[in-house]
Amino acid sequence: MQDRQLSLSKIQIINEIKEKVSKIRENLGLNKTFFDIVDIKINGNILTIYTKNRTDKSTIIGPGGWVVGKLKEELKEFEIIKVEDITDYILFKERVKLIKSLFRDNEIIQDICKYFLYDEIPKNKKDIICLIHCQYDLYSLNILNTIFNVKVVIYDFPALVPNKSKEKILNFLKQKNVNYEILNLDLTKEEIKSLITKFPCGFLKNRIIESNLKGYIFTSCLNCNIFKYSNGIIINFFELFPMKMKKDKFYLNYCPLCIQSCKIKENKIKFIRKVVKEVYRGFKEPTDASEEINSIL
Repeated sequence: MQDRQLSLSKIQIINEIKEKVSKIRENLGLNKTFFDIVDIKINGNILTIYTKNRTDKSTIIGPGGWVVGKLKEELKEFEIIKVEDITDYILFKERVKLIKSLFRDNEIIQDICKYFLYDEIPKNKKDIICLIHCQYDLYSLNILNTIFNVKVVIYDFPALVPNKSKEKILNFLKQKNVNYEILNLDLTKEEIKSLITKFPCGFLKNRIIESNLKGYIFTSCLNCNIFKYSNGIIINFFELFPMKMKKDKFYLNYCPLCIQSCKIKENKIKFIRKVVKEVYRGFKEPTDASEEINSIL
């Protein structure tokens, strides 16, 4: 009986979303198009809409994200609305199952896998550290904060975290009531020049080790899935679990070091390869990736 009521509730929400999307498209002067929604998932203030195919997905998102943007304005209870092709979702689930089987002895990764597969949240949450500096760090924090007791660490350096990004990060942390610590990051002119020349993405690994951070540390500034060292394990969350992400008000952009680095021809190539890899692995949409490359280069 309870399952049936849940099913009916989902159907009602799906029908409401379809009506709103159709009306929004009409008001924007877009073509009337038939589309289908096969499922939805509500996780706190995050709504995920699953479509039958990419055409339906594009219909709901709309040109430039206008339609889903207007939908978010109407569905004010959701801070994030994601639209996914159900095929991508199934492939992601299969990837999570594979990760779960490969990391049987890693309790932290097991907890993440159980959350994605079964919506299971541990009764006794484990402690982790999450570095917030770049791009989708706030999105990973939003997920990790549901599963673990998170302490945020921010390396305070304008060339890594500009004032606008720092303000956005701190506002987010206050809203979510997340504990944080700000650590000094001293870089000489020679070190900055070297990072820009060599391409800086991934350089925080050595700083984490030097700062004597212990346990499980999550950061996007890591050029691999996982890196183990004497005091802990560093994990690039979206490298390991590449979910489709859409830019919104929580997006932090790349750090100034990366942007400055891309003025060098060789680093432009490195940056393009990095973004293309993220598209290939299912983390970014091709259109978003193209816009990102154009904005940086």
